[in-house]
Amino acid sequence: MFVKACVNSGECCRAAPCGFGRWNADKTACEHLAFDKDGLSSCGIYEDVIKDPTSVVSPAYGSGCCRTLFNEQREIIIRERYEGIIPMVEINDF
Repeated sequence: MFVKACVNSGECCRAAPCGFGRWNADKTACEHLAFDKDGLSSCGIYEDVIKDPTSVVSPAYGSGCCRTLFNEQREIIIRERYEGIIPMVEINDF
């Protein structure tokens, strides 16, 4: 099955923490939301999360979890890094 790929906008972690995360102090994002030098986001506890068998389905790393509605950062990343074409990934775990 092909799904929209995550583009590392961080919107999902600003919308709500997953079952492995927690809100930051001002409740604007998961406290584990991290950014690299290019401004792309990632999960700061990814290595710990993927050790849990339930992480195959939640959080859905690399399975198109990017929220599209009102996510301006996602649109910028797609335009600048993917020439305006939404990247897709194939998942076979289901």
